[in-house]
Amino acid sequence: MKILSWNVNGLPARINAVNRLVKELKPDVICLQKVRSKGASPFMKPDGYFGWMGSMEPGLFGGVSTFINPDVEFDLEAQNYEVPNRLADTGCLNVLNFDRFLLINAYFPYANAADEEYIKIRQRWDYEIHEFLESLARRKPLVICGDLNIVATENDAWDGVAVKDAGCFFDWEHRNFDSLCESVGIVDTYRHLHPDGSDYSYFFQNKPEYRLLNQGFRIDYCLVSEELLPYLTKSEILTDVTDTTNNPILIEINIL
Repeated sequence: MKILSWNVNGLPARINAVNRLVKELKPDVICLQKVRSKGASPFMKPDGYFGWMGSMEPGLFGGVSTFINPDVEFDLEAQNYEVPNRLADTGCLNVLNFDRFLLINAYFPYANAADEEYIKIRQRWDYEIHEFLESLARRKPLVICGDLNIVATENDAWDGVAVKDAGCFFDWEHRNFDSLCESVGIVDTYRHLHPDGSDYSYFFQNKPEYRLLNQGFRIDYCLVSEELLPYLTKSEILTDVTDTTNNPILIEINIL
């Protein structure tokens, strides 16, 4: 299975770029974050795919949407994993039930240091997503894709600084993220396949000079349960896609 994940920062503005990637890569599943913006249509989707939005609402953060190739086996009647209300209210989560794993398309809220309320939202989110993913992992292995708004290690920052007093860098965010990965048993696929990799998925304001100098950060991830690692064949950041601040990420799992 080939899974493409991308924070598009407004699907109407990025639908042509999404269709370009779909035509080139032919992913089985597309996970998009921050899809909603002025002028968005709930029926807007990549060419040839059908959408699964579950209980998603736009919320504060633009919402997420997941699109599936109709050739992929997908049991509509099996989609019964209810998202807790407070997580659903953010519009940041889809859960899809496939035969061998659960796919979570997520946008972790940004802990904006300029507004204490956004920090509280992220702290509540960290607590509740931890509990929710632990419950899901007891049922099936997990694949978690999305913009998780964390610079997880020093290797994920161009300047080697992963902890500082800012959103994506707070020490408490790192503690929460490390605890989540350990307790749920999930692994960063990019870092697993590229221990010393220096590709980044986010470039501030999409400025060309930052991209030219590779001065970025990695805040977009595909995490998988440890039992899925033997099936993992690819985890890449598509650094040549520069339509917005975030680069798409692509994984392949030979599990179907």
